[in-house]
Amino acid sequence: MSLRISTSSKYAIFISLALAAVNVKAEISQTQWMKLNQASINEHILPGYQKLASTSEALEQATADLCQNLTDTHLKQTQSRFNDMLNAWQGIQHVQFGPIELLMRSYTIQFWPDKKNLTSKQLNTVLNNAEPATLTPDYFQTASIAVKGLPAMERILFAEQPLQALKQQTFRCDFLHAISSHLEMQTQNTLNEWKLYKKEFEYTSSEEGAYESAQEATIDLMKAQVEPLEVIRDLKLLRPLGKTDKAKPRRLENWRSRNSLLNIQTNIKSLHHQFSGAKDYSLFALLSDHGAIDLAEGIEQQFVALEALLAQVPAPLSQHINEPNVREQLLLITQGISLLHKSLDKSMSTLELQLGFNSRDGD
Repeated sequence: MSLRISTSSKYAIFISLALAAVNVKAEISQTQWMKLNQASINEHILPGYQKLASTSEALEQATADLCQNLTDTHLKQTQSRFNDMLNAWQGIQHVQFGPIELLMRSYTIQFWPDKKNLTSKQLNTVLNNAEPATLTPDYFQTASIAVKGLPAMERILFAEQPLQALKQQTFRCDFLHAISSHLEMQTQNTLNEWKLYKKEFEYTSSEEGAYESAQEATIDLMKAQVEPLEVIRDLKLLRPLGKTDKAKPRRLENWRSRNSLLNIQTNIKSLHHQFSGAKDYSLFALLSDHGAIDLAEGIEQQFVALEALLAQVPAPLSQHINEPNVREQLLLITQGISLLHKSLDKSMSTLELQLGFNSRDGD
């Protein structure tokens, strides 16, 4: 796809792809639904949680090393490990069902958007009080989600002169390490539980399992495929862009660590992988097998087009979001996301899947 084309031409590409013809040949069997489910779990979800757990472990080790050696080298290493875990989370955060729901783990890992700035307020209280009890696992079992996840760590690691602040108050580093230890435990538990939970996707029908049929299990997977696009568009792009020409960079996700654009790129890449990346079977393959190949190929091209457009946006986004040409790029991307969402919705109706209530409504 050529990138040297006008904005109107790019928009026309999205429109034409969104209007792809649909012609489904036959009813889909429960065995085919099960095949799709297992491929999605084994090739997309489990690897995603494995990466999250391993990067979390590396971050915990890095914070431990940092607190033992408060040097610029160790700080940069810890910041790098933070970025690795954040990126791993962005690659799997669209999965909002299963073990990640237990104990509000998703919000524990990342409480965002934080519209009332609770993380900063509550983190400052913890750091100012510096009570030893707040460093214990027991504290984190009942602590506010605002102070025990990646946003709290980001505020410490990417503060103004973070190394100086860590040296002035060693408790600050101790709490940083305590958060990382809690995250390591949560991500490892989630991975272990998913290895057991995957059994719920290994049957065509059941009276005792979490799902009555393989098709019912597919609905949770497809919600993870379709619904996150609205979050990316509405919260990660339109909210910081604002309704006027004056954007609000601090509404961007992870603007402190300068990951806002990479987050969105990773989100789209991961959803793309879920759609067509599994070698064993995928939504792309299922649509193609049942006569909706034009729709499948259209969605695939929409993902490719979005990734190409995102690659053209300059980083860090917080420094460029108020530039008129960047605003135009981002608005085009939001339009592309809307049309991709429309196409995926069409694929759901084509396959006669009713996703039902959107769990993200009201965010």
